[in-house]
Amino acid sequence: MSVGIDEIDTDHKQILSIIASIIEAIDTNANADTMEQHFADLTACSTAHFKHEEALMETMAFDDFVEHKKGHQTFLKQLPELKNKLLHSNDTDAAEQVSQFLYDWVIEHIFISDMDYVHAFHNETKHSVSLKAIFQRTSEWLSHRVSISTRVLITSLLPILGMLLLSFIAIKDNYQQYKNMQLLDNLTQIVQQVNSLTHNLQVERGLLSSYMSSDYKRFSKALTTQQHKSNDAIYTFTTLLNSRQALLTEPMLIEFINSTKIDIAELIIFRSGLNNTDISSEQMLTGYNEIIGKLLSRVNRLSHIKMDAEFANNITAINAIVGLKEILGQQREIGTLLIDDDLSKHELMHSERYKHIYMQLGMQLNAIFIFNYSATPEQLQACGQLCNIAKQKAFISNAIEDFMLKPEIEQNSQFWFIQLTNRIDDIEIVADKIINDLDVKTQLKLEKLESRFYLVLIIISTIVIFNTLLFTILYHSVITPIRRITHALKQVTLGHYNQQMNASTSSDEIGAMYEAYETLRRKLLQADMSKNIIKRQQQSLLDRRKERDKYRELASRDTLTGALNRRKFNLVLKQEIGFAKQDKQKLSLLLLDIDHFKNINDSYGHAGGDQVLRDFYDACFSSVKASDIVARIGGEEFAILMPETNSTQAHVIAERLRHNISNLQVPYGQDTIRLTVSIGLAQWHEYNSFNVEEFISHTDKALYQAKHDGRNCVVAASE
Repeated sequence: MSVGIDEIDTDHKQILSIIASIIEAIDTNANADTMEQHFADLTACSTAHFKHEEALMETMAFDDFVEHKKGHQTFLKQLPELKNKLLHSNDTDAAEQVSQFLYDWVIEHIFISDMDYVHAFHNETKHSVSLKAIFQRTSEWLSHRVSISTRVLITSLLPILGMLLLSFIAIKDNYQQYKNMQLLDNLTQIVQQVNSLTHNLQVERGLLSSYMSSDYKRFSKALTTQQHKSNDAIYTFTTLLNSRQALLTEPMLIEFINSTKIDIAELIIFRSGLNNTDISSEQMLTGYNEIIGKLLSRVNRLSHIKMDAEFANNITAINAIVGLKEILGQQREIGTLLIDDDLSKHELMHSERYKHIYMQLGMQLNAIFIFNYSATPEQLQACGQLCNIAKQKAFISNAIEDFMLKPEIEQNSQFWFIQLTNRIDDIEIVADKIINDLDVKTQLKLEKLESRFYLVLIIISTIVIFNTLLFTILYHSVITPIRRITHALKQVTLGHYNQQMNASTSSDEIGAMYEAYETLRRKLLQADMSKNIIKRQQQSLLDRRKERDKYRELASRDTLTGALNRRKFNLVLKQEIGFAKQDKQKLSLLLLDIDHFKNINDSYGHAGGDQVLRDFYDACFSSVKASDIVARIGGEEFAILMPETNSTQAHVIAERLRHNISNLQVPYGQDTIRLTVSIGLAQWHEYNSFNVEEFISHTDKALYQAKHDGRNCVVAASE
């Protein structure tokens, strides 16, 4: 909604904000003080805005200054009328009329009236000393001094340079993605080798534990074979680290390689010391666990390297499944040692190793959870039952029950070892498959990036060559006014109506095109604003009002019977007392209390009591006039408000109602519930009921007297 004059634009924004506040106040039923304040703000802001406009028009000697000033005065006179219309009318149509008037005035004032003098203002300032004027004069000077061929050459080079810049950005982005994929490829190979090394160490640890627990006799051959495999795995991993160290630039990955080399050196020293038979099983297990734990921990930190989220999740999933395998391996060794201790069931269940086994079960379940969270559907399918938390928990529990908690003569560490080893082998197969799949996916991505890189180069080269040839053959003048109006029309087609044509360079066809464009822009802007803003706002306002009325209606009803609730009844009663005062009309009130309702609840339960309340309300509703208002104001207490009804008429209706209630039969299951009602009656008189509370209290005394007189009767309050 900018007109290009900062002071006027600021005024427009303030006026729009105040009008929006008035519309919101109408929608939310704001009090009179709030509405008074909003209209006072609108009057003050509009007055100041009109003074700014009139001062500007006077300095320009604007032709239609008098008509504009009359329009300003007319609007200021209409504001008090609009305010009074809102404050003294409860009709929603009046509120909508005020809203529509304000919106129409804003559109007409900003986009029709103001645009006339704004256009003249910009014409007048065209030759002023400003940055825009200097730029315009410089452009005109160049068009006279620089040859057309030079201008075409400059115009041709700029797009080509821009295309080259974009090409460089695209190639650089593709290159960065390629480097990231190479990094991921290195990560995949490292994770694959760590998985292989840790698996061999886990097998070696298990065999060594069994070998030591069998007095160094059994498992000797298998242990020797496995140690050779571990040596090969260490050599392969070390070779990989050395080959990648010189090629990588990622700081975290370089740190990983350096730290892992230290870990490998410690591993070699540790394994060479295992030939000493004085080392205990606990020391052996602790040494292996620390080294494997270091390797896995370092691999876990690699997932923090900046990379594509999908591949980062893959690395996390692989780390989780490898970690699960390691925890299960530790549990296997501890369980083997625990069974070989030949403890009784009671001693076994209270040992520290037994507790440690269950702690490791919790760690396994956590690793499975992380895997399930990070893995792809294909990886989850590959893992299957092995990555089911409930299945894993049941597997360990059953293994403990079958091989540990049996009588001592039936405990078998070998079966325990085999059972968990089979599980570890199954998990190793899954880990290998996931790592291989990730490697294949990474290679495919690398190939795709390479293909895209060459394709981008071909496309960019073609475009550059084509543009160079195209712009080379351009030899006609680029006329500045035509280019400007073409750009403005393109902006209009995109829905941008703020591109103003403030001046024309001549009175010929170009000038006519300028005037035609400005007329078109204003009409389109007015139509667009009217259609897409005003009507949409009005529809939104109408929808909110309907929704608000719906919720108000729901909030005013008793959910059980459908009668008005006490809060709504008090509002209606207050309103009816006001009408009775103003119009000198009669007004009567009945208060009804179901006799012995507690006994009904005790005999038939709350469901029976609820049915009685619903049927009682239906009987009351059908026994009174259509203009009477029935409300539930307590548990079994109801009220009936009777406008334009005196006490004598109300007494007749009350007796008829009491008779209908005494004949009412409420079916409930196999039973029929009978009931009676006590009714208090009062007619409103200004001298004895000054307000709602006193009127209700006056009627309640009559109800109390009816209950005191034996119930099932109507008692009118004394006047």
